[in-house]
Amino acid sequence: MTQTSSARAIAPIRVWGRLSSANVQKVLWCLDDLRIGYNIVLAGGTHGGLSVDEFRALNPNQLVPVLLDRDIALWESNVIVRYLCKQYAPDTSYRADPLQQALEERWTDWYGTELGPHMTALWGHFKRGKVLAQETLARQLVRATQLWAMIENAIAGTTFIGGDAPGVSDYSLGPAIHRWLSINDNAVSPNLLRWHSALAIRPAYQHHIVAAPL
Repeated sequence: MTQTSSARAIAPIRVWGRLSSANVQKVLWCLDDLRIGYNIVLAGGTHGGLSVDEFRALNPNQLVPVLLDRDIALWESNVIVRYLCKQYAPDTSYRADPLQQALEERWTDWYGTELGPHMTALWGHFKRGKVLAQETLARQLVRATQLWAMIENAIAGTTFIGGDAPGVSDYSLGPAIHRWLSINDNAVSPNLLRWHSALAIRPAYQHHIVAAPL
């Protein structure tokens, strides 16, 4: 089964993944927001297909997403987002100054090592039936709140993490901020809400993240 997004692109792109995966969502919303044409092949979860030889040849880790562009397979969602921004939108989503780009992108890697594990545990508890003990749940919420406060402070003077237009970290963390506001009624930090609102008015974000299946 495939779905198609019609837009401009230098070469046909294919993406393997399931629509409920945050890592797949970040790639799809980046693609559509940057108006890059692609086909999606549903894979992973109930779709299966990760253990077949064709997929293992694309990603020996047997995980989604995988992006195929000009017969070259890329895996790791944040690597894919970085590539798309630099290759297809260097004037809007990738800064010419490497230092400025690094200052933005550090939030992408920080999420993976610091905040991401807490968000995975919390999303599993609230939405996927992986119940945490009450003490563990409380600790996860406290630490996640502390970490989200770092981004709250970092975006005080900008529309997006990437500046006036979405950049690598906005695409990478986009699914996470929506999930955070979905599971935490007390997440009323003004800058996080403002950032989420700026993301949510973009059609690609609405389609791939706000309206995404669980």
